[in-house]
Amino acid sequence: MNKQLFSNFQDFRASLNECFLEREDIIDGLLASLITKQNSFLFGLPGTGKSELVRAVSKGFEGSNFFSYLLSPTTDPSELFGPVPVSKLLKDEYVRDVEGYLPSANIAFLDELFRGSSAVLNSLLTILNERTFNNGRNVITTPIQSIVAATNSFPQEEALQAFCDRFLFRPTVESLRKPTSKRMLDAWALGQEARPIVKSKLTFNDLSSLQDIAVSIKASDGFMDAFSQILELLAGRGISISDRRRVQILKFLQGWAVVQGDDKIYPEHLRRCLVHIMYTSKKDVEVIEEVIDNVIPSMEKLINAIKRAHTGLQGDYHHLAMMTGADKSLGSLNEAVIKMRKIYTDINTLADKLKNVLNSGEYRESPETRLAAMKLLSSLEGSASTCLNTINKISA
Repeated sequence: MNKQLFSNFQDFRASLNECFLEREDIIDGLLASLITKQNSFLFGLPGTGKSELVRAVSKGFEGSNFFSYLLSPTTDPSELFGPVPVSKLLKDEYVRDVEGYLPSANIAFLDELFRGSSAVLNSLLTILNERTFNNGRNVITTPIQSIVAATNSFPQEEALQAFCDRFLFRPTVESLRKPTSKRMLDAWALGQEARPIVKSKLTFNDLSSLQDIAVSIKASDGFMDAFSQILELLAGRGISISDRRRVQILKFLQGWAVVQGDDKIYPEHLRRCLVHIMYTSKKDVEVIEEVIDNVIPSMEKLINAIKRAHTGLQGDYHHLAMMTGADKSLGSLNEAVIKMRKIYTDINTLADKLKNVLNSGEYRESPETRLAAMKLLSSLEGSASTCLNTINKISA
């Protein structure tokens, strides 16, 4: 990705997050879906900003055509796909005028999708799956990059669940939780502070460039093993997916890596997005998070675990140092040396483990995380040196 495109894209992403609070995962998922030409489904109560967010994402690419519609049981197919001109009917041609309707859009938002009739839903299938539309006798290829749908909750009917499977990224958009976010929203509502405006320098051609970049993204060495292990563990606990969806997830992750500014797919990428793809209930969410946490510990979690272990070893060392100062008998000193050698070995083991984490290339790391890891490594090496000096001093 060239520097200017990367800068413009990340600026747009940051602008979306400033305007739409507590929507980081959803924003990244919508952008990744758009980059990989996948469909998304937003679940959540009315008033959570679903349509506004999708519209903002679409407007971020100048030159894109956006189509939005609120469906109801009485929605006629012509309201989505365009009317059939009378002049065509008089010639016995049942051809819709699709310009300005869904088949001519680049990005679409279909609110309350499941309120649509079976005729509407069935007509959507080819657009969702193949990006084609049967217009009379002709099958036209649509320019649609991504369709985003929305409704209040995940469907319970089996037929609708099968239809919902056509949408890969399916997060739940919840009301704001953080007190600071609520206060910020109140300040915007009262005009005490101006709500940030979503800004973008991107064009629709830039989207094509991002899509080309995503196709070239490869997996890191450890990703495929971690991915397969997670899916196998989830299948063993009753959460499985089709082969088609498995392939879609991998393509989506290429786009997710682009959104994160990475040149590879890392196991850690699964942490924030897979839970929004594979769940069908809140119980599934807990299982998915548990499995991912066991298979792919984050770099921060590994650093914290090493730090806790180091603290414990430091405590053991200081206790032994105090004991040798109080009891200088030969037997006590020999016992202390044996225990200190074990502490020394354990500290070096922790240091080696931390070095492997830093050098493996399998973990995404922020500058802050790497700085914390380097400080911890320095502390470990200092503790090992202190312990060795004490051992030598006692043994002399």
